[in-house]
Amino acid sequence: MKLKKINEAWLNLDQVDEKDLFNPMSLVKMSEDDFHYRLLWLMTRPEYFSFLCKQILNINILPSQALFLCEMWNRKFPMLIASRGFGKSFMLSLYSILRALILPERKVVVVGAAFRQSKVLFEYMETIWNNAPILRSMCDASSGPRRDVDRCVMRINKSRVTCLPLGDGQKIRGQRANDIISDEFASIPRDIFETVVAGFAAVSSDPIENVKKIAAKKKAEELGLDLFKEDENIIKKNDNQIILSGTAYYDFNHFAEYWKKWKSIIQSQGKKSRLRDIFGEDPPKDFNWKDYSIIRIPYELLPEGFMDASQVARSKATVHAGIYQMEFGACFTRDSQGFFKRTLIESCVTDDKYNEKPAIKDSQDNPICFQAQLRGDLNKKYVFGVDPASEVDNFSIVVIELNGDHRRIVHVWTTNREQHKEKVKSGYSTESDFYAYCARKIRDLMKIFPCVHIAMDAGGGGIAVMESLHDNDKIQEGEHPIWEIIDENNEKDTDYNRGLHILEMCQFSRYDWLAEANHGMRKDFEDRILLFPMFDTLSLDISSIEDDMKGRSYDTLEQCVMEIEDLKDELAMIQITQTATGRDKWDTPETVVGTGKKGKLRKDRYSSLLMANMAARTIDRTPDAETYNFYGGFATVEKSKDSTGKLYQGPQWFTDGMNGIY
Repeated sequence: MKLKKINEAWLNLDQVDEKDLFNPMSLVKMSEDDFHYRLLWLMTRPEYFSFLCKQILNINILPSQALFLCEMWNRKFPMLIASRGFGKSFMLSLYSILRALILPERKVVVVGAAFRQSKVLFEYMETIWNNAPILRSMCDASSGPRRDVDRCVMRINKSRVTCLPLGDGQKIRGQRANDIISDEFASIPRDIFETVVAGFAAVSSDPIENVKKIAAKKKAEELGLDLFKEDENIIKKNDNQIILSGTAYYDFNHFAEYWKKWKSIIQSQGKKSRLRDIFGEDPPKDFNWKDYSIIRIPYELLPEGFMDASQVARSKATVHAGIYQMEFGACFTRDSQGFFKRTLIESCVTDDKYNEKPAIKDSQDNPICFQAQLRGDLNKKYVFGVDPASEVDNFSIVVIELNGDHRRIVHVWTTNREQHKEKVKSGYSTESDFYAYCARKIRDLMKIFPCVHIAMDAGGGGIAVMESLHDNDKIQEGEHPIWEIIDENNEKDTDYNRGLHILEMCQFSRYDWLAEANHGMRKDFEDRILLFPMFDTLSLDISSIEDDMKGRSYDTLEQCVMEIEDLKDELAMIQITQTATGRDKWDTPETVVGTGKKGKLRKDRYSSLLMANMAARTIDRTPDAETYNFYGGFATVEKSKDSTGKLYQGPQWFTDGMNGIY
């Protein structure tokens, strides 16, 4: 008995009165002729899905996960907000297979802002299929996973689960589905979801049968008969379903708006006055508040041992409190508390399609809309900001495009020593020295983003990268050595070296520079001069497909977009404090790791942007260089003089001395 209790401890049965326990197998008697039918009936009941998962899918699930599946099954519009690490993607994959298995001819569609999100769920489905021999034996020859360039399909007899790229919604507009799973809902453009995705489920799963039932029910009511008693808490098998799922995000995002509406509907308890306040008018005739459900799973409610507690503790110690609440607490956060407010950052994201905010316009009143780029415009000028990595930090490059009245953040790239080792091992890079590899990346980007200025931190590995940039052994054909910029007020030995003098070594220890750079960048955000690219799901998916076809694993557009999102997160975490001497200090919050040692969150992308933008501001303020007109011939040839009678044109310090020689 004790051993049995030990083995069943994970079920938490000690917290349940034995009188309340019920063995459903008592309903199924081996002696009965219809034993197998009763057993199948039992397995298809949502409250006993754990039994089905174990016997058919070869999967053990926790009681809390069983409750999660049951609640999802019994609501038309469930919303899942879960802690990072809960296994949300796996549970949604499992749920998709259950819908396809139990409900015949079911059509389930999985969408995410990027194709990679829906493909993650599909990969879990593949794993479940491969590890479930009984499931495979129950299915026909056409069943199983199939991958195409633009979609992934799991067939379960006549049912199918389709994982689709979202794009701009045009390619999937004609899709029809019984069940829609919108994963990472915060990153799905609201307009596409409302006009395209939600429309998948607008048609009844069996419209003819549904018309018959509604007509029969109305006629029965007219005749005074009550033949259609139903439990309002349980949705019918043939009801369509839309699931919103994801990690909590900022309060100004549409995910938070949907959560607030779902919460208000549930709290209304169906009272018409409260529903009228929510919708601004009477709700539709067939509206049922019990169709809505919110499943919120913070880390604290997960069973002990489900996640690595030490890793979660480290995250809590090293991640900003607001971000931790979103990632692990399943809570929506109003705004970041840093020097660069998240609302300020998002106000500088260009988007003329899916955003309700007014379009950002240039000085000519033209809307500004651009995307992250893997290649620049050869007719444009670009500024690089480079934060060289120390032993543990990331090496980061931010590329800014100069556009006269505004500046565009078009490309972000990071790496670290571990990633570099992987690329060398895979043959992607032949450069074994880390800083030489980073310098090569700068040069490669210069070929596709015409660079006029490089601003790089002099600390960390800055000197090593600088030396690699003018090392003759590292320079390829057609390239030039890169040297520090020429400063008339600070002459250097390198000023006379052949090559490109476009490198500025920034000193973060200089308070005046640091203060001007941070305050200037915030002012540029406020004035909408420094802008972020729109999140374009169509180009993202096209690029993802192209990357797959070409076997490209590194430096993809999708990675670039995600890097820019990480840049936004870093900016939102920057806080301003004061030193003991009363000077302002910009840094990420101080954290404490498990050993008690204090540390800081990474801010490599922020630093790169800070340097690039400061350099761009300086360039914008610098007047165009004077043009030099050189006349040929001898000094005695009078016709070579200009209208002023001077033989030479150029800076006064030069012409004053030269024009009077002859």
